[in-house]
Amino acid sequence: MTRHYDNYLDFFEAAFSEKPDEPRKPFDYQRRLAEDEKLYSLVNVPTGAGKTNAILGAWLWRRLKCPETVGRRLVYCLPMRTLVEQTRDVAKKAIENLEAAGPLEKDRFRVRVLMGGEVSNDWDAEPEKEFILIGTQDMLLSRVLNRGYAMSRYRWPLHFGLLNNDCLWVYDEVQLMGDGLATATQMAALREKFQTIGQAQSIWMSATLSQEWLKSVDFSPKLSSLKLLELSETDRAIPVLSQRLTAEKAVKPAPKECRQPDGLAAFTKENHQAGSQTLIVVNRVNRAKETYAALQDLYHPQPKKQKKGAEKILNPDAPEIILIHSRFRPEERKSWKDVFKKDPASDSPGRIIVATQVVEAGVDISSRLLMTDLAPYSSLVQRFGRCNRKGEFTDAKVFWIDRPLEQKHDKLKDKAKLEEKEQDTIAAPYAWQQLEKAKEIIGELDSVAPNDLPDYHDDYTPTHVLRKRDIVELFDTTSDLSGFDLDVSRFVRGGEERDVSVAWRPLEGKQPDRKAPALTRDELCPVPLYEFKNFLKKETLAWIWDPLATEDSKKKPAGLWVKFTEAMLRPGISILLDSNSGAYNIEVGWDLSSKEKVIEVLPNPKQPPTPEEGYADNPLSEELTYTQTLAAHSAEAKAKSIRRALSSGTSRST
Repeated sequence: MTRHYDNYLDFFEAAFSEKPDEPRKPFDYQRRLAEDEKLYSLVNVPTGAGKTNAILGAWLWRRLKCPETVGRRLVYCLPMRTLVEQTRDVAKKAIENLEAAGPLEKDRFRVRVLMGGEVSNDWDAEPEKEFILIGTQDMLLSRVLNRGYAMSRYRWPLHFGLLNNDCLWVYDEVQLMGDGLATATQMAALREKFQTIGQAQSIWMSATLSQEWLKSVDFSPKLSSLKLLELSETDRAIPVLSQRLTAEKAVKPAPKECRQPDGLAAFTKENHQAGSQTLIVVNRVNRAKETYAALQDLYHPQPKKQKKGAEKILNPDAPEIILIHSRFRPEERKSWKDVFKKDPASDSPGRIIVATQVVEAGVDISSRLLMTDLAPYSSLVQRFGRCNRKGEFTDAKVFWIDRPLEQKHDKLKDKAKLEEKEQDTIAAPYAWQQLEKAKEIIGELDSVAPNDLPDYHDDYTPTHVLRKRDIVELFDTTSDLSGFDLDVSRFVRGGEERDVSVAWRPLEGKQPDRKAPALTRDELCPVPLYEFKNFLKKETLAWIWDPLATEDSKKKPAGLWVKFTEAMLRPGISILLDSNSGAYNIEVGWDLSSKEKVIEVLPNPKQPPTPEEGYADNPLSEELTYTQTLAAHSAEAKAKSIRRALSSGTSRST
């Protein structure tokens, strides 16, 4: 017998309470998102206030109580992989809690993930079911544009249809989405113009949300009608939120020596406190790796004359030093969960984390000391949220570093002349003007507690904006005259940060066996397109799976590993390298300077032998030796049953 809750408070507690004796009550804004008659389009609440729980709880409650108010698919779009993994865990746990408590029948709601190296495609076979689809903007926005990354081209239209109809799209941490944000607003407007089946709504969320960011050409007329959700006075009076909003966070500029990795490492060592966590957030992966190396040299100095291959001498009194950025394989990233969940022991030397923007949003970690490169103001606000997050310290400090430099600038004597000549290079991946404005704002502050931060929003001007004619073109999935597909990467993210996925296996210079296990998520490392392009110039042999290739022209396509060329380079593809190719280290991640053999991640022996779905091996199809009428096919596919389920507003099949 299915049990139903009469009020949202009990429902929220059942879903999100971690301990039976410590019930988690919904904040007022979380309750309003679930219960107010009209769905909110904008959610602007500070970091640490539970936006993920707010969305998941509201969608689940509405699907149970008033399914006609939201689509049957919750599409949770995030800018980074680390956010996807965290959100997936929260969603799965909430559903498990509700199933155990009784208000849900088993498998009523299902969670699927779509990100590089882990793409679930089974959900598209059951359009009448209710799914929570959590993914990166690369995977989700490419699908909504009918050019899905990391999937068979023959199924692009299927995902295009399902993700543009009967859905609630949620875009979290929109300040990190780049041109993808403009695509999100344009698609919301175009769905209304073209009309959809069922509800097709969108919610944009951030701790630093500006309504002006959504002002794209077709969506602008709708801005005035969007409903905004913020913390109420009732929320701000709750002790747990009040403590976070007023947490001690004294802020000062760091010494100019911190602009260089060596200086940053030395200053961090001087200010780090034993038994606590220090977080260093820098703007670029190379700077993170250089700072990490400098810290290792300071805490674990090695003899000048050391035998080649000798084990590194470690200082037992040194803090744990961890490097975190986006260019690691999932196999190495698994250990980060323990880092995020467990603070260092009070009687230990403590921990120093060197990270890039991957910890900027959504990662629930707190530090006593925060060192951060100068970044756009909205990004800095997110980083400040990783210091004294819950108000647990009374002496937390934040230091900001003006215009960070890398080791390659160390020999240049005239830094002022360098800055004038190479402003854009130094400010990358941001704009020089954004950093100037951020410096102006935080230079006047003594505290960066949420309640002390000024209400300022960076300007947002997308480079590429999707138009109606573009989506009409994308409706046609045929290749162009040169044999290539229309590139949607400029609408998905923009800039140069578009990735391929790279794996390493011991090939000994030979062509990979087509019957070898498929490339698995744990062995795939995301690599920027432009960096992999430079890597290919070393004449390294790389391989890519071609589902239409065959050893015998007279046989049907069976799929083969073929030699990879630069002409094949495009976002979202998976590439295989020989372990002897180097370019990866388990401590520092993707590293073009690494020559050592890459440690292989053993694939799952249960993995299907075909590396990538193709026309000849569609998992939902089989070769037919007979023809079939559309009516007969519809009957076998239970089309009437699916249609009744869709029209009923529930997920139950008849």
